[in-house]
Amino acid sequence: MKYILPIIALLLPNVVNAIQITDYLDPESSYEEAFILGQFNSKSGNQAQSSYDLALKADYEKNYSSLPRNWRFLADGSTDISRGSNPADEKQERTFANAHANIDTYFLDDRPLFWFGSGDLGYQDDADSELIKFGIGIGYGRVINATPIARLLRVEDELREHGVVLGRISDPTYLDLAKIIAREDEFRSRYGVDEYKSYWFEAVEEQLQAAGVLKMGQLGALGALQMNRVLSDEVIKIRKHGWSLRAGLGLIAQDFQGNHGDPSIDLVWEYAKPQGFKGQFINTLSYSKIIANGSGTILKNNMSYTWEISDLIDWENRWDITIDKTDNSNKDTTTNKLSSSFNYYITNRISADATISAVNTEDNISNNDNDETDIITFMGLRYRLK
Repeated sequence: MKYILPIIALLLPNVVNAIQITDYLDPESSYEEAFILGQFNSKSGNQAQSSYDLALKADYEKNYSSLPRNWRFLADGSTDISRGSNPADEKQERTFANAHANIDTYFLDDRPLFWFGSGDLGYQDDADSELIKFGIGIGYGRVINATPIARLLRVEDELREHGVVLGRISDPTYLDLAKIIAREDEFRSRYGVDEYKSYWFEAVEEQLQAAGVLKMGQLGALGALQMNRVLSDEVIKIRKHGWSLRAGLGLIAQDFQGNHGDPSIDLVWEYAKPQGFKGQFINTLSYSKIIANGSGTILKNNMSYTWEISDLIDWENRWDITIDKTDNSNKDTTTNKLSSSFNYYITNRISADATISAVNTEDNISNNDNDETDIITFMGLRYRLK
């Protein structure tokens, strides 16, 4: 028994905290993320020619939220270069790019009802034209970015491990400290890139002093060093909780086939829930019904679960389903994609990723190279721009 208890304490360092990620309810927040990912695999031997698959991807997200208004901008792009193992297989190259922006304006600050406007752009190198779409509608709910308290809890673990913080921190103090962590951009803007951390850390120190949990009554050089290591050098995944439902009308100014002016009915449901202190579940379900002769329906569900195995290793899992149903034809397509990846952070900017994915496409067409489920493994490097 004397060996079991220390092991449990090591595996669950945060169980002593009464605070939960979902206790953070401050809607004032912003975050920005940008990544470039390169993945490659190849095979030779026991086949007519060497086969390979090179994937280059880029993702960007900027999110701002407040009581009266939220806005978000997303962009992603990918290029895939591949060649099969048969002698007749030639190099194939495909490029995709998408961008989305939306603004949510709440009718009342303390109520979850809002109206929204949105815009989408899409590019495919094998399409006749680009996709341009606009939308407007009504929504209900709010998703809170709780990453500041996740960063705070990581800082607390380090300060306790090095004996800088002792005693229990109350829930109100946790929340006050998390709000200070969330104000990093404010401190940077006010004091400049070179000086802001000293003022930022000082504000955290004052809260800890008021709570009486600092061993020596101050952070000291050791405490400041550990805070800087966590907040500047470690990667902490976005944490959020809550849900929102949107219903509106869209106008497809132009689609990939070159059609113009088709209206649509759109529904989007987003749900996010942290799993303890290390896990994050996010699900987004979208439905779009194009109101035009010969058009159809697109239903998508994007589910993800991320678990922080350690400060340096994340385990990411995704399940994406797309059902594309075209009215008055048999061109219905259902695509399932499951993927699981381990990300090892070499630095706070660079991670080595190992990914396995399974892709199944049902399109009622035989002998078109997608009749069987594709199992793909990738090794890659991801560079964090922001």
